[in-house]
Amino acid sequence: MAIKQEKQWSRYYTNRGYDGIKVHYRCNQVQFRGKQCNAALYLHYPNDTDEVVLFRGANEHDHTNSIHRKVFPEEAKENIEELFDLRLKLKKIHQVLQDKIFRITFNQLKNYLVRLRKKKFGPSTLSLGELESLCIEKYTVPQADDEPFVLSYNVTYEDDDDDDNKFRFLYRRKGYGKFLPRQHGYMLTLLIN
Repeated sequence: MAIKQEKQWSRYYTNRGYDGIKVHYRCNQVQFRGKQCNAALYLHYPNDTDEVVLFRGANEHDHTNSIHRKVFPEEAKENIEELFDLRLKLKKIHQVLQDKIFRITFNQLKNYLVRLRKKKFGPSTLSLGELESLCIEKYTVPQADDEPFVLSYNVTYEDDDDDDNKFRFLYRRKGYGKFLPRQHGYMLTLLIN
């Protein structure tokens, strides 16, 4: 879509009329609350066809009298990464940045840390197929006593009998029985429906 390729438009508001739906976009190079840029466009979704029509305003971009978006500097990003690597909590990182006179809101910091975690550690979710492949990978008994392995697993996809995705797996460590008496030994089972 042309709007996404330009990377300077944000959805502003939507009008629903008898002739169709109009989705208005604003220039995102300026703050949302404040003087807006004169450039504008909207998409028209007519009721009678499946086509989408793009309308652009005649005004050019004008950011001279407007306040630019508050994006924190690269130096602040480097400090955040250092503090994140030290495993500091969100509130402590915010406090340290305030002491160093970086004006960053709490929400900006929280959003940046979400992106940083995703960049460093990958996605925070697993699909059912990824979980199954992880169980297959950890199914063999390792040589080390303290390394966990999967004893048993069962994955049921929604197209099976009861139309519900389910997984169940049982894992333990090889040397786990040494630490508990026989009558108190147990293994962890995880069942999520």
